[in-house]
Amino acid sequence: MMQQANLSEKNAFCRFAMGTGLTAFGIAKVSRNPNCTKGRLMIALGAMKMAEGLFKYCPTKSILNSNMQNAMNTSMQSMFSGQNSMSSEQIDKLMKDFSSAISGNSSGSHATTSKQSDTSTSTQNSSTSSNNAQNPS
Repeated sequence: MMQQANLSEKNAFCRFAMGTGLTAFGIAKVSRNPNCTKGRLMIALGAMKMAEGLFKYCPTKSILNSNMQNAMNTSMQSMFSGQNSMSSEQIDKLMKDFSSAISGNSSGSHATTSKQSDTSTSTQNSSTSSNNAQNPS
């Protein structure tokens, strides 16, 4: 089963060179201490990177690309079929929230309601204090 190359020439060369270096350092560690787990891990990972560079194929990149492709196809199909469509009011609200978030304010609608409740509370407090001043009982 032949896999299609998914790495460029430069990327493959860099992977092969880094894999060779990683394998060499792993061999050096294992030669000093035969029970070194880090050295064995370095050898295994270096050999994998060397193989990726040699064959110009990265299985991880292939899986991520296929998952991304599937996600894009699914979202495009749902968009064209009319699912998850938003009304213009919802879009306007999202744009206002987004612009207020960028400008550093909290949500635009929440900020105006909190200002209104603050003014009504301060008005009630001032009327209560004026009533207490008139009736000293």
